[in-house]
Amino acid sequence: MKATRLNEVIQNFNIQKPLSPENKEEWDGFYIDTHRKEIDRIVNEFIFAPTGYKAMFGGHRGNGKSTELNKIIFESELPKRFEIIKIDILESLDPNDIEIVEFLVTLCVHLLAFAEKKGIEIDDYLEDQFKNLEGFFRDKLKIETTRSNGKTKEAGVETEAGGGLKFPFINFKAGLFAKIKGDSESREIIRTEYRPRMNELIELVKNLLIDIKPHLKGKEPLIIVDGLDRAAVGPAEKLFAEDGQNIALIDNATMLLTVPISLIHSVKASVVVSTVGKMYVLKNLRIRTIEKEEDDETSINRESMRQAVLRRMEENLIADKALEMAVDFSGGVFRTLIDLIASAAVISITRNGIRIDEKDMLDAVNEQRINKTRPLGSSAWKILIEVDKHKKFIGDMDEKRLELLAGLYVLEYINGGEWYSVNPLLEDRLDEWKKIIDSQKEKK
Repeated sequence: MKATRLNEVIQNFNIQKPLSPENKEEWDGFYIDTHRKEIDRIVNEFIFAPTGYKAMFGGHRGNGKSTELNKIIFESELPKRFEIIKIDILESLDPNDIEIVEFLVTLCVHLLAFAEKKGIEIDDYLEDQFKNLEGFFRDKLKIETTRSNGKTKEAGVETEAGGGLKFPFINFKAGLFAKIKGDSESREIIRTEYRPRMNELIELVKNLLIDIKPHLKGKEPLIIVDGLDRAAVGPAEKLFAEDGQNIALIDNATMLLTVPISLIHSVKASVVVSTVGKMYVLKNLRIRTIEKEEDDETSINRESMRQAVLRRMEENLIADKALEMAVDFSGGVFRTLIDLIASAAVISITRNGIRIDEKDMLDAVNEQRINKTRPLGSSAWKILIEVDKHKKFIGDMDEKRLELLAGLYVLEYINGGEWYSVNPLLEDRLDEWKKIIDSQKEKK
């Protein structure tokens, strides 16, 4: 439902929640088709691919990947062939410290939970393996299940005691993931124990899929793992490049995995592709040309960005100039656009305003600019100045450059050939830093 007042704007512009056709009213009201063909290619690839096919799906953080994944799940041809099992890795793991062991454990637990939900019997041998796994976690991580008022409690999560769960392992899933996600010592304990026994986890995933598949009425399982695009540069390279062969070894698992933009641009990307599978990139919407002008494509994309706002709020709640500023400074990234509108709405409410005006938006832009520039030192600004001048990175794609991509300091656009732009939020700081860097050179 469209916002008719500013306080409703804040509710409708929630950057933490991707759109999903599961919420039909919100989807029908808010979703914008950006006509990015990458999604169609992914769907077609999987429809005709063999069992065990794997692909990766990346792009800048906040440019609509999760929403497009939800569209794939609910509004494409894929569900005709596949029973889709979606895993949001952020609910289970820390994207800044993730390794193959806990990734495989996560797959095991989610597949077991899927089997439980579907009432699928699993082999006694697999049940015994899960009991052994459960025993290790209880003994080493001290995860306990206690009863209180007829309920079982774990890590702040309550479920009805004896609630019909066939596999006891699921009873402490919440406590397990709380430990894995929030406690680095627990992660190290699991890695020390299971890295030498990696094949056990791989076989557990494979055997679970073997038991699950006959119960899917002729469909195949398709595992979609979202949230891996949030992984930091180092962990992403380790998971996909160094340990990609372990993902590939799950040869009966058809999988679509999100990956961070930094991995796509890493020198290790070719290793990942050859080991795991093809990479697809969801393009940012280009809202200006490389010469910072407008053409037919930018006009269409700018209108898409405007409609993404006006579908969520009445037009009289935002001044035309303020809306254009939000589009300009978004850089074609939906999450930035949504965040700017929400921030400007709060600023306007604080001023007792009844709509978002140009000054509100300017303050929202300045607030985001300050937040983004705080961690940047001269070495980062030197790279940004190079990108602004050449529209590409000069020098090797080292960790610093990959971090600038991952952090949305630099945005990639693809139309014919790829080119790069400094995030519009930072552009007015470039001249200032050019002077600072030039003065440093003169002193030398």
